[in-house]
Amino acid sequence: MSARMKVSVDEQRQQASLDLLPGSGLEGHIPLTLDQLTQLIFALGQARTQLLAHQPLPPLDSSPFSPVFKTQWAIQPEALTEGSVIAFQHPAYGAVGFVLAPNEIDRVVRTLTTHMGMVHSKPDEMRLS
Repeated sequence: MSARMKVSVDEQRQQASLDLLPGSGLEGHIPLTLDQLTQLIFALGQARTQLLAHQPLPPLDSSPFSPVFKTQWAIQPEALTEGSVIAFQHPAYGAVGFVLAPNEIDRVVRTLTTHMGMVHSKPDEMRLS
């Protein structure tokens, strides 16, 4: 499938643009501020959620992803499931979060403890610039 749209950012990094390409059957140039782009990303995510509502989650090991290295994050209790919410600022999607159930929390703690045992550098050396 060929691209039917192009997203670009101006030289001053103040605005993005969505251009509909000839293969789309439509014409248009839509300038977007950061807030408008964030709202569009959120709306597209909501639409994707609805389209996938009755499909099983694909296995994560076959899904490509780009890890985030520099972010703000928070963990807080989640009352409905008695689990924990892990939220972080994703550079592409904005603030996102997920809920871990109590049995998943235990697995994460054990896994992170194992990972810390594998670390050979000092904490100050692990800082990414």
